[in-house]
Amino acid sequence: MPSTNNQEHISADHLELTAELKSLPCCMAFVSGRARQLGFSSKRIAEIELVIEEALVNIMDYAYPDQSGWLKLKLKTDPEESLSLMIKDQGAAFNPLEREAPDLEVGLMERPVGGLGIFLMKELTDDIFWQRQGDENCLTIIFAKRHA
Repeated sequence: MPSTNNQEHISADHLELTAELKSLPCCMAFVSGRARQLGFSSKRIAEIELVIEEALVNIMDYAYPDQSGWLKLKLKTDPEESLSLMIKDQGAAFNPLEREAPDLEVGLMERPVGGLGIFLMKELTDDIFWQRQGDENCLTIIFAKRHA
């Protein structure tokens, strides 16, 4: 559990920090650095960074509308195959994967705002799922070294 003095908690596979946009660079470096250590390609790391940024910005912008909060990142790795990231927050219950896919056939100006980021998250990951565990949202994202 995070300390009450707003200090970040960082270990090799675990990161806890405030759910604020100023925390985004640290989160990104934490995940992309591990992917780089595991030998993921530059292209795949860029895809991972896009997905992670989308997920984290959504949490930072919407999970805690009336208060500050924390987010937790936990990495699990299979050095030969994949990187798994679990993101937890104690914000309002929200399953981003239930959002309807945008109609890509409709022109950009006619398309409703929102949903494209979640669509990209689904497209660029090898598996992604959400569950509510007690009072926490838990989003698990799996990236294979070689995306199918």
